Amino acid sequence: MANKKKIKILPLACILVLLIAAAGGYLIYRSIQKKNALQAAKDSLTIEVNEEMLNAEYGEPFDINSFVKSHTGEMKTEGEVDSKKTGDTEIKVILSTVDSYNQTAEKEFTYTVHVSDTKKPVIVFKETALTITEGDEFDPETNIDSIKDPVDGELKKADTLETGTWTLQSDIDPAVPGEYTVTVKAMDINDNTEEASFTVTVEEQPYLDFEPVMGSADYPYYIRINRALNVVNIYTMDEQGYYSVPYKAMVCSTGDATPLGSYNTTAKYRWLSLYGGVYGQYATRIVGAILFHSVPYFTENPADLEFDEYNKLGTAASMGCVRLCVSDVLWIYENCPVGTTVEFYDDYEYPGPMGKPVPITIDTSDERRGWDPTDPDPDNPWN
Repeated sequence: MANKKKIKILPLACILVLLIAAAGGYLIYRSIQKKNALQAAKDSLTIEVNEEMLNAEYGEPFDINSFVKSHTGEMKTEGEVDSKKTGDTEIKVILSTVDSYNQTAEKEFTYTVHVSDTKKPVIVFKETALTITEGDEFDPETNIDSIKDPVDGELKKADTLETGTWTLQSDIDPAVPGEYTVTVKAMDINDNTEEASFTVTVEEQPYLDFEPVMGSADYPYYIRINRALNVVNIYTMDEQGYYSVPYKAMVCSTGDATPLGSYNTTAKYRWLSLYGGVYGQYATRIVGAILFHSVPYFTENPADLEFDEYNKLGTAASMGCVRLCVSDVLWIYENCPVGTTVEFYDDYEYPGPMGKPVPITIDTSDERRGWDPTDPDPDNPWN
């Protein structure tokens, strides 16, 4: 009987062992499958980036996602780039996905963003070349419009160049005629430097061949006419109120009856009938029959110019009046009030401090010859 019981119990134990072994094997198999699934999901996480975007410019907003061209899975980032600080910053991109067993797979990518300042300070001058007269007061800083860093703005002046400042180097001596260079150097807070220069020409004080007279606010200009060389020299007042500053020179035509001496203008005329049945524009009476006026016209028509006479400007060609091109005689008409002093003199050597202008000539075969080329009339075909 005892042997029979053992025979019955043994199969049941074997079955139990087999069941336990099978269950264990299944758990191991499932664990391997889940591990493989998680790894496969992790392997599927890929990213493509633009490496150039990892170089950021100082001061410009940086989007941490901007360098990612494409990726799989969900993406999140860690880290923050402060573009107002140069140097390296580490950022992380974390990709994630869920596998078939609902397990979360993650992969981490680490990148370094380099912030650099490549923009130099900007130096802006009002003029690149200046001219002053011997003896003038001049401060080179008055020609500086701005000195700025593109990101941080205005830089400060300093005696020695250092971060965030600018310096000025100048050896100008306004008392000594010559050409001088003014150099400005600037450095931003990230040690970028820039340098720029402008020139200053100190011209000799013009030679005055007369004793300047005291001026008046009512009469801003003093007119001197060199009969010998047919030049009109116009002066304005200096800081002391004397007519000593050369302002404008004009080429003219005088004549045998042009007087010597000083006079004050008495009247003005838009058009005026002249000796010989011709007409002049923008006439200003100086004394008696002596006037400033344009080169004569056959009629009161700005298109009816005596062009042959026009080509005589710069030589003695009038009856005694002072002939000028329209732009010059109009300037006197508009800017020199009645009562302005006009002085006539002769100097065969020295035309005046501004020299003798070169007169315009007209091609007498040109269809536009009936017009003064300097006339601002809107109908002037030379314009």
